[in-house]
Amino acid sequence: MSGCVLNMVLDPIFILPNGIGMGAAGAGLATFISNCAACIYFFILLAVKRGKTYVSVSPLRIRFRRDIIFGICAVGIPASIQNLLNVTGMTVLNNFTSAFGSDAVAAMGIAQKVNMVPVQIALGFSQGIMPLVGYNFASGSIDRMKRTITFAAKIILSFMVAVSIGYYIFAGALSALFMENPAVVAYGTRFLRGLCLAMPFLCMDFLGVGVFQSCGLGKNALLFAILRKIVLEIPALCILNALFPLYGLAYAQFSAELVLSVAAVLVLYRLIKKLEAKNTVSTR
Repeated sequence: MSGCVLNMVLDPIFILPNGIGMGAAGAGLATFISNCAACIYFFILLAVKRGKTYVSVSPLRIRFRRDIIFGICAVGIPASIQNLLNVTGMTVLNNFTSAFGSDAVAAMGIAQKVNMVPVQIALGFSQGIMPLVGYNFASGSIDRMKRTITFAAKIILSFMVAVSIGYYIFAGALSALFMENPAVVAYGTRFLRGLCLAMPFLCMDFLGVGVFQSCGLGKNALLFAILRKIVLEIPALCILNALFPLYGLAYAQFSAELVLSVAAVLVLYRLIKKLEAKNTVSTR
């Protein structure tokens, strides 16, 4: 969250002519600096909490056991590829936006950062339930696992729908908080209204991927990461930008997440039914 807030502050400073005026390159530099700041923050936090937490980055604690390495790769590789594809998608989006000038780039950066706040909350919520889902999956408590997923879905979906409505109504006011330039505010309003439509669907996608990772289903998580960017979102960027220049870019994520959320719900439903059937057979 701290890195996201810093990125929101630095974007207009580095991008706009009345700031440093770097244009699209400024967006990348702002992201780099904010990510570095977030990384330093977590290293300082680990140093302060040393001896009071199980979290450690010490190489001396590495154990090259097959089950540990496989578990790390099953979760870590899909997650890292997902992050790589997110950067790729962002690069494509920024390249398309840069063709319309620095005002459009600044507005897209502001809209993305404002939109990123609830998205990160949804991501954190889905990751927060992963230990509980993983524990119940490993212990065979499928009914409790199902209740956990259902409870999480109700809470985060209600939250994201409420935020989406608020963002859509107050998109202009939110954009104006970061920039007084009328052109940037106008662009930002249109962009934010397009981006916020994806929120309710995005949270279900995140929840599904979190459950897959908790159950060791790395292939499912990897498949969804590839579908999100390579198969759906990046082609949608190209198509929508061609049909509706500039403004269509804001609706690419909505198009992708609409499909992925349906797929996530269906796969989760089938997974839980399969686990319940397996658990019923094993208890007989």
